[in-house]
Amino acid sequence: MRKRLTIGRVLVYIALISGSFIMAFPLIYSLFGSFTDLEDFYANPWLPIPHKLYLENYRVMFNPAFGARIQLGQWIFNTVIRCAWYIVIPGAVAVLAGYALTRLKFRGRDLAFTYLLSSLMVPGIVFLIPTYVMMARFPGAGGNSWWGQGGHGFVNQWPALLIPGLVNVFYIFMLRQTYYTIPLDFEEAARVDGANTLQVLWTVYLPMLKPVLTVLVIFQFVAIWNDFQWPLIVSSGNPEIWTLALGIQRMLFVGAQAKGIPQGTVQDYPFSFALATVAILPLVILFLRLQRYFVEGVQGFALRG
Repeated sequence: MRKRLTIGRVLVYIALISGSFIMAFPLIYSLFGSFTDLEDFYANPWLPIPHKLYLENYRVMFNPAFGARIQLGQWIFNTVIRCAWYIVIPGAVAVLAGYALTRLKFRGRDLAFTYLLSSLMVPGIVFLIPTYVMMARFPGAGGNSWWGQGGHGFVNQWPALLIPGLVNVFYIFMLRQTYYTIPLDFEEAARVDGANTLQVLWTVYLPMLKPVLTVLVIFQFVAIWNDFQWPLIVSSGNPEIWTLALGIQRMLFVGAQAKGIPQGTVQDYPFSFALATVAILPLVILFLRLQRYFVEGVQGFALRG
């Protein structure tokens, strides 16, 4: 049956459409701006609609002549490796820890979970300096002695980009709450058939956890793909391991030089928008591919909460 079109429903639709346009406007602005030259952009700064299709921003970005200074392919590869690492390892930890904190009965279980949740009360920026010191003073690494002195540790090396943050408390909490919604009868039936714990996790729980794991994948991919602060702190001295977010900062200066814009004269916003468009494209593709599972997982988690 078709719902009646009332004034209230029309107002709701208008509000939703307006909100969607407001949310999408920065993306539209960035896309249009990436195809404009400086003259067109500064002529219409509110919405830079190109009068002609200007592709020089993308030509400069992918020009092999600047390969020594713009290692775009290497930076994208580094970022993909880091995204995959931080999806697989923290995801596996969250699945196992969520199961242990839900299905296993041991002394101190609730206390351990409360301790984990308490770490969410501390802002992440507080951990930056201690974590950097741990990486720089890691025993036996980067010329350090076993007392952590004399060298640079893991600074400007891959381990500094892969070790911190392997345990994500929010994902553990999210998986724990999801386990509580799954009836124990499924696991008991698998146990009767002779399945061990790992088999129960793989064949029983993981298929049921697909929506919430999709939420985890999207959240983690977006967070690591856009991560700028930590790579800047621990890897700025080694361009070979730069991520895309860190490399874009370098490309802003190189792009202006390649286009013949004197440094300090005018800000080349169109080139910045072209970089942003290329950087956001994988995120858009990932979300569109996993949108159905993402919505299902977020709605289910909201109902469980």
